[in-house]
Amino acid sequence: MKAIVNAFKCVVFCSMWSSLVAFSQAVVYPTHPIRLIVPLPPGSTLDVMARALSFSLNNVMGQPIVVENKIGANGTIGMDACSKAAADGYTLCLPDGNILTINPFAYGKLPYDPLDLTPIIHIGDMEQSIVVNANVPVKTMKELIDYAKSKPGQVTWGSGGRGSTMHLYLEWVQAKTGVSFNHILYKGPAELARALTVGEVEVSNLSTATVSPMVKDGKMRMIAIVSGKQRSQFAGDTPSFADQGFDLDFRNWLALVFPKGVSPEIARRWNTEVNRLLQDKTFGERVLASLAVTPAGGTPEDLLIQLDKKRKLGAELAKMANLKFD
Repeated sequence: MKAIVNAFKCVVFCSMWSSLVAFSQAVVYPTHPIRLIVPLPPGSTLDVMARALSFSLNNVMGQPIVVENKIGANGTIGMDACSKAAADGYTLCLPDGNILTINPFAYGKLPYDPLDLTPIIHIGDMEQSIVVNANVPVKTMKELIDYAKSKPGQVTWGSGGRGSTMHLYLEWVQAKTGVSFNHILYKGPAELARALTVGEVEVSNLSTATVSPMVKDGKMRMIAIVSGKQRSQFAGDTPSFADQGFDLDFRNWLALVFPKGVSPEIARRWNTEVNRLLQDKTFGERVLASLAVTPAGGTPEDLLIQLDKKRKLGAELAKMANLKFD
C-alpha cells in the first residue's frame, strides 16, 4: 500500500513539475528579439505588412520584432532560411500565397516543403485591380478582349515576373479567351506601375492600393477588381472580375508561419495576438485599408485549409502557364 501511495505521489509530483516547467516556458517566451523574415523586397505589400505587425506587436510580445528581407528566386531564398531556422519560436516568416502554392509546382525541387512549416495564421487577401494605361481605349474586360483580338500579339501586358499573380492572370485570360498578349517582364510592382503610367505597357493587374493614386490622377483606368464575387470596398463602383463573366478567383494572400517543430503553444500565442490586431479598428484603417487587404484571421488549422485549397488552383495555373524554373 505504501508503495502505491508513493507511486501516486510521484505521478502527481511529476505531473505538477511538468506543468510548472511548461508554464514557466510559456511565461518567459520571448526572452530576446524575434526575427521576422520577409522573402520579398522592401516596399512590397509583404514588407509593409511585416513592419506594421512588428511595430504593433513589439510591446505586446515584450521583445523587439526585427524584420529581415531575404530576397531572390520568387521568395525561395527567404523561405529556405525560415524553414532551416531553429524551431524555438524566434524566427517566423511572412510569405504570400504564390510563394506557398505556386512555387512548389514551378520549381523542379524546392529546398523546403510549405506543408512542413508550422502554421500560425492566414492574415488576409490582397485585392488587385486590372488596369490599363489611360490612353488605351477600353473600359471593360470585354472591350479589352476585343481590343487585343484586333491587334494579335501586340497589346502589351506587364508582369512582375514569371509566376507572379500578374503573369498568371495573363495566362488564364489568354487560355480562356483565345487572345494573345505581348508579355513584358519587370523587376517588381513599383517598376511596373511606372511603366503603366507612361505607356510602356498597356495593361496589367496590380494591388488596388498601389494603383489607386494613379487612377485618381488620371494616369490609369481600372477596368476590373480581382476580389472574388464581391464588390471592392476600396475601388468604388469598378465591377469585379466575376461581374464581367470571368470565374477565376485567384487573389494573392498573406500568411504567418514558423519553421517545422515550433511548439503549438507559441504558435497559438502569435495566432491570438495577430487575430486581435486584425480586429482592431485603428490597425484596419491605417494598415489593412492602405494595402487593400481584406482580413482573414482564424486558427492555424484554418490556414492549413486555405493552403490545401489554393495549392490545387496553384497546380492548375502553373501547368497552364508552363512554369518551369531550375
